Amino acid sequence: MPTFKTLKELSKGGIVALVLISVLGGYLIGHSPETPINLGRLLATLFGILFLASGSSALNQLQERHVDATMPRTANRPLPSGRLSPSQVIFFVTVTILLGLMILFILSKTLFVMGLMAVVFYNGLYTLWWKKHWAYAAVPGAIPGALPIWMGFVAASNRLIHPAGIYLFLILFYWQMPHFWILALRFKNDYALGQFPTLPVALGEKITVFQILLWCLGYVGLALVAPFFLKVGAVYLGVTFPVCALLLYFLKKYVAHAQNPQSKNWLPFFLTVNFSLIFFVGAAALDLWSVNLFTQYWIQ
Repeated sequence: MPTFKTLKELSKGGIVALVLISVLGGYLIGHSPETPINLGRLLATLFGILFLASGSSALNQLQERHVDATMPRTANRPLPSGRLSPSQVIFFVTVTILLGLMILFILSKTLFVMGLMAVVFYNGLYTLWWKKHWAYAAVPGAIPGALPIWMGFVAASNRLIHPAGIYLFLILFYWQMPHFWILALRFKNDYALGQFPTLPVALGEKITVFQILLWCLGYVGLALVAPFFLKVGAVYLGVTFPVCALLLYFLKKYVAHAQNPQSKNWLPFFLTVNFSLIFFVGAAALDLWSVNLFTQYWIQ
């Protein structure tokens, strides 16, 4: 019987946790602070995307199990290490993806279609084609990773085409390029062993560092223009400005030393990129809800 730890590793628990944080942020931003939150709908949204993301991540490991066995970074994953059999993973994938899609269908057909699109893009187009044949696969591959926050917004607001929802999708879309390419550069030799033509493997380190710089600046720019798309102000900007300054500081250090194999500047920059997303989305939700809470509990 697989342990919880093994299943968590199979479903990439750390990534799924970040996905759920983004869904919660999207839900809170999409929900009107003037009306009570439907806790049942919120939990159903979170569980639906939890099951779907877990199953999709496990399916990715099933699809790439032979390649994972050739790379030191992934050789100890549940499938290549023999801790799980393909049949066990197929059962887990089938149950979780079907359960996730069923919950999303009950919530709304729009969420069902968005969830199905995420699986098709990630496990179909990205895993089976783009990742194996294209150095810039991370760009279209970021689409399924950016959908969950938009799905959280749609679940709360029942509005698909809305500037705020599209903005949230874009901020998560831009975030993924520096996030992925930092790792791709750090583990360049692993990806080369797996015969994945990632950007540093196919086009070299210099181009990869330039792309990280370009997309990170775009990501920072998007974070700073949030007040044009979301109902945020002083609270959001008070958090965002120092986080952006810190991000740019570590970006500068990273770019200066990225091509030095002994440099350890990649880790603080990578962590700052990851935590910045939590701060940006959390600050937007806090700003939106804090105004209402202040008005409700202090002015009355």
